[in-house]
Amino acid sequence: MKKHISAIMLALPVLVSAADKPVNNEWKGEGELGFTQTSGNTKAESLNAKLGVEKKQKKWKHKAALESLQSSADGTESANRIVVTARTEYKISKKIYTFAGLRYEKDKFSGYDHQSSLSLGIGKEFINNDSHELDASLGLGYRQVKDAATSNVSGGGIVTSNVNYLYKISPHASFREKILIESGDTNTYVESETSLKMKINGNLSSKIAYTVKQNSSVPAGTKKTDTVTTVALVYGF
Repeated sequence: MKKHISAIMLALPVLVSAADKPVNNEWKGEGELGFTQTSGNTKAESLNAKLGVEKKQKKWKHKAALESLQSSADGTESANRIVVTARTEYKISKKIYTFAGLRYEKDKFSGYDHQSSLSLGIGKEFINNDSHELDASLGLGYRQVKDAATSNVSGGGIVTSNVNYLYKISPHASFREKILIESGDTNTYVESETSLKMKINGNLSSKIAYTVKQNSSVPAGTKKTDTVTTVALVYGF
C-alpha cells in the first residue's frame, strides 16, 4: 500500500505539470488528491487520485482521465482500482454531437482482472446556461472482460449511456451527477458519482464525492455493488 501511495503521489505532480503546458492555450483540466490515515485500534490508509484534461478545438472536443483508488486496513489491502478513459466528440449541430470513447478498468476486488470497452454513438446538450448543464449520450460498442479467478477472456456487444448534470450553486460551489451504463448480454455495469465541489481559493477547491459501482453478474464470492466516499483537494488548470 505504501509503495502505491508513494508512486501515485510522486507521479501526480508530473502529470499535472505536463498537462499544464497547453497546446494552443486550449487545454484545461483538474487534478484531485485525497489521503486519509487512521491509527490506534484500527490502522487504515486510503489514497484517491484523479487527473482529467480536456481540449476544445472548433467542432472537436477531446477528453482523457486517469483515476486511482488504493486502500488498506490493518495491513490488508482492501481496494486497488485504476481507471483510464478517453473520449472524442464532434459537433454536427449546435447541440448534437457524435462520439468515440474508450474505457479501461482494472479492479483487484471486483472479481474481474480488467474490463475494457470501445463505443461509438451520438449525444445531445439538453441544457447549457449560467446555472445548469445537462448532457446525455447513447452508443453501441464492444466490451472485453477477463475473469480474475479463471483468467478466461470474454467479449461481446454493449449498449452504452452517459448522463452528466452540473448545477452551479454559486460562483464558489457546484453539484455534479454523472451516470455511466454499459449493458451487454452477460453483464450490465452501472456507475454513479454524486459530488459537491467548493472553491477554497484561486484554482484550489475541496470536493466530496459518493460513487456507486454495480455489476449485474459477478464471479462467485464477489459482491455486485461497491460504494466509495472520497474527500479530496482539487486543483484546476
